[in-house]
Amino acid sequence: MTKSRFSMLALYTFYIVAIINLFVQVMDIEILDFITKPLLMITLLAHYLTGRKNKPTLLSKHMVGALIFSWLGDVILMLQGRFEGLFVFGLGAFLIAHIFYIVAYNTAKTGEVMAESTTFIRTRIIFLVFIGAALVYLLYPILGALLIPVIIYTVVIIAMAITAVMRKGRTVDRSFIMVYSGALLFIMSDSMLAINKFLNPLVQARLMIMATYIAAQLLIVKGILAHENATMPTEE
Repeated sequence: MTKSRFSMLALYTFYIVAIINLFVQVMDIEILDFITKPLLMITLLAHYLTGRKNKPTLLSKHMVGALIFSWLGDVILMLQGRFEGLFVFGLGAFLIAHIFYIVAYNTAKTGEVMAESTTFIRTRIIFLVFIGAALVYLLYPILGALLIPVIIYTVVIIAMAITAVMRKGRTVDRSFIMVYSGALLFIMSDSMLAINKFLNPLVQARLMIMATYIAAQLLIVKGILAHENATMPTEE
């Protein structure tokens, strides 16, 4: 099997696993959740590694790190219902994943910010900072001992999205749109998770959280692949 065919097989497997997992969230079938959730990042990682046209680079190593720690976060949060105190460790795993993404985004760009992109970038940064501050403000009265970890995590995920915005005009348009959209969906997913856990239960929370999370990871991976496989030079 060629590398490209294996990449497509991994992607289709990811789609199948994702659909089953979303069905599981609606039907609340725990055993299938335990089977499918860990497979999400494994199949996405396989698609990423086999979808690249270049040899391993600094960028690809950070992407692998982000997906591995995302997988670890998935597994830990999946087990938190059975073992007390695991939430903060799951939070820590995803925090490290976002740090890997920040470094990856900084690598997956070329040249300097173009003048016509500065207004777009500034307005989006203001928007992202506002979203992060609003979420902390909303959760502040009820977080208790988790206040500091949640604030740190919020700062890092907002920084991840800001780093995605900073790629505007410094990569192919397809890559920028996918990665930035993925970053926004990641914030949406984590915000719903936090609101559902600490504030008010949301209708079909598990489905909405997983749907946005799956879409976020897929868009980020596809966006970085679009950058790596483009004809424009990359900084490694």
